[in-house]
Amino acid sequence: MIRPILDVAKEMREIFGHYELTKKELKRTEDLIDKIENHKITVSVIGQFKRGKSMLVNSILGDRILPIGIVPVTAVVTTIEYGERAATVRFDNGIIKQIPFEDMSSYIDEQTNTDNHLSVRQVAVYSPADFLKDGLTLVDTPGVGSVHQKNTDEAYAFVKESDAVIFMLSVDSPINQIEVDFLKNASEFASKFYFVVNKIDQIDSQDLEAYVNYCTGLIKKLMNADDIQLFTVSAKTGEGVEELKDAIKADCETRMREIVEKSAVLKMKDIGKSALSQIMLYRTTLQMTHRQFDDTFSELEKTFDDLRSEARDYLEHFRSNPRMLEAGLNDIRNKLSDEVSRLFRIDYYYDISAVDLYRGGKVDDEGKRDLSEEFMNALEGIFDELETTVRTVFMYKEENTYTVTQRIYDVNKLTRRLVRLKTELDRTPEEQARIDRERKPEFTKVNCE
Repeated sequence: MIRPILDVAKEMREIFGHYELTKKELKRTEDLIDKIENHKITVSVIGQFKRGKSMLVNSILGDRILPIGIVPVTAVVTTIEYGERAATVRFDNGIIKQIPFEDMSSYIDEQTNTDNHLSVRQVAVYSPADFLKDGLTLVDTPGVGSVHQKNTDEAYAFVKESDAVIFMLSVDSPINQIEVDFLKNASEFASKFYFVVNKIDQIDSQDLEAYVNYCTGLIKKLMNADDIQLFTVSAKTGEGVEELKDAIKADCETRMREIVEKSAVLKMKDIGKSALSQIMLYRTTLQMTHRQFDDTFSELEKTFDDLRSEARDYLEHFRSNPRMLEAGLNDIRNKLSDEVSRLFRIDYYYDISAVDLYRGGKVDDEGKRDLSEEFMNALEGIFDELETTVRTVFMYKEENTYTVTQRIYDVNKLTRRLVRLKTELDRTPEEQARIDRERKPEFTKVNCE
């Protein structure tokens, strides 16, 4: 009999909790457990740019929350949960800042946050809309396929967090290869799909029928499904939106746990694959000589020096602008993550405590605040935290042979446990039933005296 997915997730959490190199996988697993235990579901609106995703979200909620326009607008992932009207911004470095609701567009909008130069990870919005009750989080994602590559990257990255997907199409263009590729990627992580054809107010009924028939046949083939849920809507006028909302609500009321658990299985396969990849690279790195370590850390120190020089040049222009200084720190964090990936061949999960650049600083001769000292102190804090973590993970200058041998043994043990769990997750119900039938019965010794 297949174990409850929650039990498998908890075993994964226990495994990842022992190792620094699986910190990122631990966080993803903990998020899955939280979803399953607390009946939460993430429904993401995804698709190519200019399909009307933001307008549809506004129509579903009955409130113009998100910015819309005739050019690509959404630059970052925006989550919307139930609650009193409010908004917060999470930056790449982990800082979370509450912002006035009316300022939200300056972080979301591609026109004001071009190519996400502010390094915003997510914007979280809270709305009292009834649709969001009972643990549903609605997510607006940047469109794929525009000239803004970062938007496409953000959309692909967030698909991994989705349990259900509203996949947006529109009558003004047929399904293209960009959408096909994105749909295939989404199907690796989400277990439920609602296909939506938007802008039906721009087409007559005969042409709409032909378009829907074409889309239905193609999507069934792509999804390898006998049936799909396809809704025709006009996000602009609201036509058809209630039918889509009713279908999602019905699933959340009757099938939420099933949808979340099925998507959790898909996500755990990806988490296990990621962890195994990290472990293989880590095991290779354990074989590095001390000379190789010295050379690698010399390169890391050179990167620190180069970034210090860049930071000083940056300060010449933005020493009085706390928002741009935050963006500068986020950019440095991203560059360091890339450098760790290049030098040590692992993905570095970086987290940093909040740095308040909105207070303090010296007043210069022109009466402006000079935040140079605060900025450079925060920069050195990033360097120190990175160097400490990397030295810990890779046992820098570890001379105790027994310790190295023990760590290699632990890594091998971790690998075996993950491979076993991955095999369990890959089994179909039919395969598991066959294994159960073939398993030898267990006998209990009974004292008959």
